[in-house]
Amino acid sequence: MTSLDIAHLEVSFGSKKVIDDLSLSLKEGEIAALLGPSGCGKTTLLRAIAGLIQPNSGTIRFGAQLVGLSSVVLPPHRRGIGYVPQQGALFPHLSVAKNIAFGLDKKSHSKAEIEKIVSEMLELISMTGFEESQPSEISGGQQTRVALARALAVKPKMVLLDEPFSALDAQLRGELRSDVVSLLRAAGTTAILVTHDREEALVSADRVVLMRDGKIAQHGTPEEVYEHPVSPTVAMSTGDALVLAGVRYADGRTSSAVHPLTGEALSGEIGEVVIRPEELHLSTTASSNSVEGTVVKIDYYGHDAMLEVKLQKNSQSINVRIAAPVDFVVGSVVHVQHSGPIRFFAKN
Repeated sequence: MTSLDIAHLEVSFGSKKVIDDLSLSLKEGEIAALLGPSGCGKTTLLRAIAGLIQPNSGTIRFGAQLVGLSSVVLPPHRRGIGYVPQQGALFPHLSVAKNIAFGLDKKSHSKAEIEKIVSEMLELISMTGFEESQPSEISGGQQTRVALARALAVKPKMVLLDEPFSALDAQLRGELRSDVVSLLRAAGTTAILVTHDREEALVSADRVVLMRDGKIAQHGTPEEVYEHPVSPTVAMSTGDALVLAGVRYADGRTSSAVHPLTGEALSGEIGEVVIRPEELHLSTTASSNSVEGTVVKIDYYGHDAMLEVKLQKNSQSINVRIAAPVDFVVGSVVHVQHSGPIRFFAKN
């Protein structure tokens, strides 16, 4: 395993700048998730780290070793990288065992040593007995496991995963994601996972890196980026969020559609207030800091539900997440109260 240090990296395709003055550091054994919409530069950054793309400027270091520079690039096969692309990309003509062994140097490993490593990898991914199976004979989830085993077999300094679970159904995706993260942690491997799935990023990573237009919009622990977003856009990238027009007054108070103002209104700054739906609470009785509304829609998920509430004062609709069982029906008159941090962002 190794640490990663990227400094002022820029990558352009023709006149289009895809990575723009990007800097990022990871500790040894840390798992990071690159999260962002399609076209924001996630896969390009991964490919630059792997050595598949030469940067226009900036540096990439693995520990103290300089591996990427605009004028000098260490070839991919000398970087000690394990790469897991989308859908595994196994060699269709090779068995599971031969796929896993593919990256092992036969000059420095005896046949017995290679067989031992393959056996250990199969045990690690819970696929002992599948040695002679062909990729076409195993499931999509098993193919992803084999691709990870192939990446780990060479004892890489770092593993790069480019949306490896995107083609799987929801249940298998969650199970396999958990297994892969456990395997990476057990091996102590530094890893970067590219994803556009915000839940996957929050659940899998020690550090979430939110990308926008080739830049890092915010990075930190899952808790930091979810609880303390630096902008409404970042807040919506990491989870469900209500973005409401608001005013921050000189005395520190904030008003919005769910924050009624009591007392004299002083001069204030116009901006936006970000609230998570689970921070809103519903009651059948009013209080001094609640607002009235009517339930117009209920989306029931079993463990919880998302209720759409139309506010009486301004007819604005807001989403409220509550735990099951649901004691309200469409048409219920409710009183909405916010309990949690008020994230205010001033208008530029």
